Amino acid sequence: MDYRQILDRIESKRTGRKKPARETTRNALEELENPENEYRTILISGTNGKGSVVGMTSELLQNNGKKVGTYRSPHLKTVRERIQVDGEKISKKEFMRLYKEIEDSSDGLSFFEFMTVMAYTYFSRKDVDYAVMEVGMGGRLDATNVVESEISAITNLGEDHKKYLGDTREERAEELAGIIDSKVVLGEMSEELIEAAEDRNAKIIGKKGLDGNANTTLELDEEEFRIPVRGGFQKQNCGIAISIVKELEEIPENLEEAFEDLECPGRMEVISRKPLYIQDGAHNRSAVEEIMKDLPKDFTCVFNASKDKEVEKMISKLEEKASKFYFTESNVEWATKEAEDLAEHTSKEYEIEKNPVEAVRKARKETDRDGCVLATGSLYLIGALKEEE
Repeated sequence: MDYRQILDRIESKRTGRKKPARETTRNALEELENPENEYRTILISGTNGKGSVVGMTSELLQNNGKKVGTYRSPHLKTVRERIQVDGEKISKKEFMRLYKEIEDSSDGLSFFEFMTVMAYTYFSRKDVDYAVMEVGMGGRLDATNVVESEISAITNLGEDHKKYLGDTREERAEELAGIIDSKVVLGEMSEELIEAAEDRNAKIIGKKGLDGNANTTLELDEEEFRIPVRGGFQKQNCGIAISIVKELEEIPENLEEAFEDLECPGRMEVISRKPLYIQDGAHNRSAVEEIMKDLPKDFTCVFNASKDKEVEKMISKLEEKASKFYFTESNVEWATKEAEDLAEHTSKEYEIEKNPVEAVRKARKETDRDGCVLATGSLYLIGALKEEE
């Protein structure tokens, strides 16, 4: 079986189970002699910002001389992006070898569960010091939640996945808090999250307060530093990462140097200028609200969203500054909203262009050199665009 056939097999696992299945993941890892117990694990949950916090935490730990595995989702170009050690994604050869080994030990794992088992196993084989894991959905029943974490973090409490996590903030907070073992960094010190953490007798740590703005210069304890990623929201994510590492290790003396290799693709990522072209995978209203703070008026928006999102709320927020929409579709059939359905939710000028690359091309062509084009609504959309870069 070659690499392409293996990818097809793994992708086929997306159909079937619709709920997180921690027990199935745990059973598969037991068959593999519990590789997840051979290093220290950090679990990152929350509605938005998880991937950025994973990346920032990893950079700080690596700067301290630690070998660090990271697990993130979704991927943009290749599924191998999800599993990395010290910033290097798993090779095709190692991916194929682990697939064959896990497939022999698994019992009907879903796509995400399979990838989670692969990540935990790979990190053991690479002898990492830490695994920094992005939780998929919620926390309590998520496939990643099969270890006793060294420390966990909850970035914020939003409204995603109500069908699985609960209609009320209290219910969703309880699900997110399911990853907590003994210590937790809360990016949002809301009553619901604090109470849920207290119910688990956790040591509650607030995010480190940073002065300044992530788009210019941040400051911690009178030390100024820059991070090579844009977006005002990254200030909060950086504060969470610093708090995580401070609880485990010494904070690097030179934070600017520690973050110099940090990348957060698809998060307020400037692709080109004149006109300014930005890609951001904001996938819910709260994420859109954050990126809107950094966007100019009268931008052109190339938009698609996943099928389970409340697109009317996202589009309504974007309309506050967007002058025109291009409604498009991603290349992930099971996830993408149809462009015609999206168009029903706007009163602004719009065009329908189902090919996302062509939608961006048209938007950039018609936008003045001092204008702005934003592609947003889904990381699947950003992934489709990056396949053509």
